[in-house]
Amino acid sequence: MNLKSLGIPTNHPPSALATGLAIFLTFLYVLSFFTSINDKWSLGTDAINSFSSSYRLSTYPLIHLSIFHLFFNIAGIIGPLTIFESRHGTVYTGIFLNMSAVITGLLYCIVGQLLYPTVSVAGSSGWCFTFFGYFAVLESHIRPRYAIGGSGFGIPTIMTPLVLLLVIAVLIPGSSFWGHLFGLIIGYAVGLKEPWVHKLLPPGWIITKIESNFDALIALIPFGVKYYKDEEVNRDESYQSLFGGEDGLPLVSDNVTASRSEGRVLGTN
Repeated sequence: MNLKSLGIPTNHPPSALATGLAIFLTFLYVLSFFTSINDKWSLGTDAINSFSSSYRLSTYPLIHLSIFHLFFNIAGIIGPLTIFESRHGTVYTGIFLNMSAVITGLLYCIVGQLLYPTVSVAGSSGWCFTFFGYFAVLESHIRPRYAIGGSGFGIPTIMTPLVLLLVIAVLIPGSSFWGHLFGLIIGYAVGLKEPWVHKLLPPGWIITKIESNFDALIALIPFGVKYYKDEEVNRDESYQSLFGGEDGLPLVSDNVTASRSEGRVLGTN
């Protein structure tokens, strides 16, 4: 198995949004030592009860409560985000990140007012599970099942993020099971009905118009970091497996088995 495909993809240069997000998350973590940003930006279940606190639906993925929380979330999101950005464009991906955070946050708050009314959530692990779910759906069309080690026992590819969700819930009791679950549900929904998602986001001509007004700023992006303009991407392009060809995970059949290593992400209550 090509383990590198679970991190930063070797066939993709560092992307502008993924690189910028990793730097920004780190900056905010350092800033949290000097300000009360964590208290102001975390998401409590009562955030939907007041317009003045509704901004938290967008800010909670940006803050992290420990260096390990930050590290594992960046490690978990950087690869999938880079690939998604290369296929959808930088601006489109940024809008998608905010939309998915808001919808995940709304689900967390609505259910939380019944089940966990005093528990708040922070961190970008919900994003991680959104991308895990999204790519699991796409990958399942190529490799419907994966074998566990060399046992020959296979599980549906689309279920692998659920396995990871349960493993993290058991091994890290303080992680946000519900935040992860709702992020995963959003990822599954996007993977299954992506054309519907396109209709919820700005059309390409609007994004291209916006980008044309910021060409000077885009030109300042350091060499080696790729900004994906909307006019350069094809969101209808057929999906290519994350694991490539010969080095990838083969399709499980009666005579062929495969193994898979799962990435790590952390969430927090």
